[in-house]
Amino acid sequence: MNSLIMEHWSAEQREMPGMNCIAFADGTVTILDIRTYFDPNNNERTLSVSPLCDTTIDSIVKYNPDCWTMVDAWASVDYQGGEVIGGDGQMGNEGFIACTDAADRLVWGIFFEGTNPIQKLSVSGNSLIAINEHDELRVEINLDHLVDIKMAYLG
Repeated sequence: MNSLIMEHWSAEQREMPGMNCIAFADGTVTILDIRTYFDPNNNERTLSVSPLCDTTIDSIVKYNPDCWTMVDAWASVDYQGGEVIGGDGQMGNEGFIACTDAADRLVWGIFFEGTNPIQKLSVSGNSLIAINEHDELRVEINLDHLVDIKMAYLG
């Protein structure tokens, strides 16, 4: 399998599409709709995450050839013979989570435009729990159904 996503994940580059999305090794991309809501009555912020549409990396690059963002690993956890990696994007306010196989080939990657870097990772059953660098945001991903993502502000 040789897709642009795999090429940009090579050991030399470690790049992902720099948009709220789930990118798969075969070139499929699921765009994510992430919304923040603020209730002024109680000063509570809530988040919702839902899949918006499926597309391909080739279609994205056709209109935005500079969509790539370099990522750096901050944390990792063993998972199914490979690992799940979390970290940051180029802008400082971005975060990513990626799953690689035993040969360090990307299986899938999730990029978030506004989570801040992912600093802590844990796997419990079929759930991946990620915490950002400020310990203020929790991301829970259903590893059996990757589009099932829940985000919550902590404290």
